[in-house]
Amino acid sequence: MRISVLVLIVATTLVAVSCQKKSEIKLGELPVTPSTGTRLDLLKDSVYLYSKEVYLWSEVITPYAAFNPRGYSGSTEIKSAQQVIDGIRALQPLDRFSFVTTQAESAGLQTGEDKDYGFFIKAAAVDKALPYDSVYWFVTYVYANSSAGSAGVQRGWIINAINGSQIDYSNNSIQLLNNTFFGTATTASFQFIKPDGTVAGPLNLSKSSFVANAVLHRSVLTSGAKKVGYLVFNQFFGLPARKELGEAFTYLQAQGINELVVDLRYNPGGSTQTQDTLANLIAPVSANGKTMYKYIYNSTLQQNKHQLIRKKLGYGDFFKESNNTQVFKKAGNLNLTRAFFIVTGSSASASELLINNLKPYMDVKVLGDTSYGKPVGFFPIPIYEYAIYPISFKTVNSVGNADYYNGFAPDALTPDGVNKAWGDPAEPSLGTALKYITTGTFRLTNFSNDDTQMRINSAQLLEPSQRKLESRKFSGMFQER
Repeated sequence: MRISVLVLIVATTLVAVSCQKKSEIKLGELPVTPSTGTRLDLLKDSVYLYSKEVYLWSEVITPYAAFNPRGYSGSTEIKSAQQVIDGIRALQPLDRFSFVTTQAESAGLQTGEDKDYGFFIKAAAVDKALPYDSVYWFVTYVYANSSAGSAGVQRGWIINAINGSQIDYSNNSIQLLNNTFFGTATTASFQFIKPDGTVAGPLNLSKSSFVANAVLHRSVLTSGAKKVGYLVFNQFFGLPARKELGEAFTYLQAQGINELVVDLRYNPGGSTQTQDTLANLIAPVSANGKTMYKYIYNSTLQQNKHQLIRKKLGYGDFFKESNNTQVFKKAGNLNLTRAFFIVTGSSASASELLINNLKPYMDVKVLGDTSYGKPVGFFPIPIYEYAIYPISFKTVNSVGNADYYNGFAPDALTPDGVNKAWGDPAEPSLGTALKYITTGTFRLTNFSNDDTQMRINSAQLLEPSQRKLESRKFSGMFQER
């Protein structure tokens, strides 16, 4: 995919399930059987046919002959498959999400396995000058076991130079960032500026394999008479993330916290089962045994008429309506009456599901910026060495709230303090939560109104580039089998 010089896309790979048997559809299984077919023909047919069976809005997909999946083409197999998915997406304006990836790339969602430098960046302005006169590329988070994590790179550092070339917000610098993160080179020399103005590096980092940690930070802060647990949860990976959450909450509970701030500001979603785990740890005891949410599928799935995925993937009565209600199973010993969530436009899907599920049962305060807006999800379908993700379900909470396609607006609009370390009370979003806990009102800590408005305005100006920057990151929720 060609990348514009005005757009940086930083390496965090897409996701799927572990390898399963190939599930291409044979010619004799097609509702309209062409007389001949190549591997590519079968791939495109399979993308269409599986999508027709599982797509949440399957009624908009035209019959095989009219849709003509073989009429879509790309320069590679995967791009051809994506063209078919894009043709389906074009039939439903609400679908901004269905996609195709490789099984090799997508396996990391379950395990957190990845291969890149191990950090992500964001353009932001923190000075009082005009935004585009004071934009820097900040490190937003670092995975502990990655090359960057091993080298000690921290959130809040600024990329100052790559391979000796100065980095700013010019087209040349953005092209260099693109080439560095997505080019063929597997190593690069980075120079950073720390928040105190000192220089770190050059640090020679590599695109190496590692397992990402879903919990980036945990700490306990004091706000007035309250002990506040602060948790930064970066992605809803599968079982490894659930183990991390268990360990984090064991720690927070042992510290005797009576307030909780969950930071989801960069969390793009992931496993609904991991969402269940986190919701059960946060929810009050009074929610135990009550409806958390329901899955809604198309009529083909809910009426048990899914012949393709039943035969090829072994899905039996998985989608029956009687099986689709999730209830709270309270875990841990916290019994909170409220919780604070920090979100941004990068907070999507399972992050929003968590907020939506807890709202009927406790006082939920949302800080930061409006979340992404993705109340729908998918489960991966393997075809050859690829995995397709057509939108296959939506979720409805216990009071029927389901269609938050515009995201959740914050109770307090606060800038992302990208120049502050995790857990710093002076970070605007966390500081606002702490201030509310102490005073009962939303006010920023250590920031003037001019500072706050400048940061919010500059973030809005930079948001289109940020969205494109993150376009190759996974964003969504999926079901594990």
